[in-house]
Amino acid sequence: MNRINQLYLRRKVGIWGSIFGGLLIGIPAIPLAASAQSSVLNPCPRIYYEEPFNSRNLVPQGCPSNAFTQQYSALSATPNRIVPADAPTTPGEVVPTLSQPGVAVRGATPGITNPPGTAQTLPVQPPLPEERSEPVALLKPTGQQVSVRLKNNTNALVTYEVTGQTGRRYLPGGEEATLQNVPLPATITVVRQDDGFVKILPVTTDAEPGLLAVSLDEDATPLDDNQGVIRIQSDGQVFVN
Repeated sequence: MNRINQLYLRRKVGIWGSIFGGLLIGIPAIPLAASAQSSVLNPCPRIYYEEPFNSRNLVPQGCPSNAFTQQYSALSATPNRIVPADAPTTPGEVVPTLSQPGVAVRGATPGITNPPGTAQTLPVQPPLPEERSEPVALLKPTGQQVSVRLKNNTNALVTYEVTGQTGRRYLPGGEEATLQNVPLPATITVVRQDDGFVKILPVTTDAEPGLLAVSLDEDATPLDDNQGVIRIQSDGQVFVN
């Protein structure tokens, strides 16, 4: 009988020992596995929200925006925005530049225009009509269009263009050219390539009320630096400067 009790106690102790032993082995393994899993699954490291990463780097996709990500998103949503030179940029970001290719400038070399994306010298700006007391000529437009005949009486090469309508064209000394069907209002610039000045003498005739004949002569005593501009209003009034 005693032998049977001893065997029973030994078996009971063995069973409880196996149970507690398994618990002791499993308990430390649980936090280790959880710790390893959390380090692998963290897609948004805190370093992206601390300097200098906060102001210089984009956060991974799906993470809350940091300061630089917010700034980059604002720039991407605004087309043609000029970014300051000291603003951080990322590869592939294009900062647009202002350009106006083909603008004629005083004293420019014949045949050369400014390429796109480079700095430009703005064309001569004519005075506002109200700054003149009286127009120098009056045309009778046909369908809001007129014709302009230019005669170069100087000894220099002259360039001319209708702003926003034609490119820069050349008129040698002693030659003439006619611009037909010019839509109104129109601004015509005339520039001597030797940096000289042009005196503009417009003439109209009753025989051709929609034609403006312009004589381009030497101007030895210009009133200002804005010589060489013809402005035709929608009602046919002509102003020169």
